[in-house]
Amino acid sequence: YYAAPDSSLKLVGAPIGEVLYGIGIRKTDTDLMAQVNAALKEMRKSGELRDIYDRWNLWNPLMASFFQDPSPTRSAPAMYQYYLANTGKARTWQDRVKLYWSFLPILGKGALTTLELSVLGMVLAVVWGLMLCLARLYGPKPLPWLSVMYIEAIRGTPLLIQLFFIFYALPHIGIKFTPFVAAVLGLGLNYAACEAENYRGGIQGIPKGQTEAAHALGMGTWQTLRYVLLPQALRTAIPPITNDFIALLKDSSLVSVITMVELTKIYGQLASTYFDFMGTGLLVAMVYLLLGLPFVRLARTLEKRLHAPTSGAAASGGMRRRLGFGRGPDLTAAP
Repeated sequence: YYAAPDSSLKLVGAPIGEVLYGIGIRKTDTDLMAQVNAALKEMRKSGELRDIYDRWNLWNPLMASFFQDPSPTRSAPAMYQYYLANTGKARTWQDRVKLYWSFLPILGKGALTTLELSVLGMVLAVVWGLMLCLARLYGPKPLPWLSVMYIEAIRGTPLLIQLFFIFYALPHIGIKFTPFVAAVLGLGLNYAACEAENYRGGIQGIPKGQTEAAHALGMGTWQTLRYVLLPQALRTAIPPITNDFIALLKDSSLVSVITMVELTKIYGQLASTYFDFMGTGLLVAMVYLLLGLPFVRLARTLEKRLHAPTSGAAASGGMRRRLGFGRGPDLTAAP
């Protein structure tokens, strides 16, 4: 089937192997299995099954031996010829435009799945990454040590291995996830390690004098974090967070290995069906680019809104208002 459209390839010698096909049915569906087997027996008895094989050029010596029917082909392989005509023909640019236009609905569906996976995965990464960062910097022992161990283990192993582990290994100990949930968990838990380091860099990049000043005003550790450190750290971390989201959007293509049908999986299906990897690949790459551009624009807008003013008092109050942290604690009665 794959060699025939290429006129430079020829099949020589006898078949060297075989492929067996089956219909998957749950063990509990015994009635359904009996009905399917009965239908196949009836199709075989009437010759309908043999006619299907003939039309698709699937009748060969192996099939003849399996069915114990040495008779030659009884009808022309019309469907096989149709397949060859459509896969091997040269397409004009008008044909390609029509073909690519017909791809848009299924690519759109795949793009929505990719976007949903990426957004949910990034939300998980941002929240879990912040918790890891706070545990590392301010948590009681052994939380800092555990946080560092998690971050280094996740960053030191491939995302693909982590997806395999979540989807294929965990069921062996009774933990099962759907492909969608496993994909979100894999992406989110992986990128949380990167987000934790982004937050840590932002917090530790703030001059130590600001923390000391907050404590001198009577703020506790968590008030200092909320009103002084986190607003400034978030502004600093927005560019790397945006870069991480774009990277996560592209890395979502890896979830196809755990049976998720998203944009990259659809690309493989379309390209292998129509033998057009170049044009289809460019079309899918453009879809990925269009998915990422709005988030880049959003990040730039946020960076402008969160840009710190020059004056100290205005900077503190303005930053809190921009981030929605409230007016801060009332320190007028502090001793």
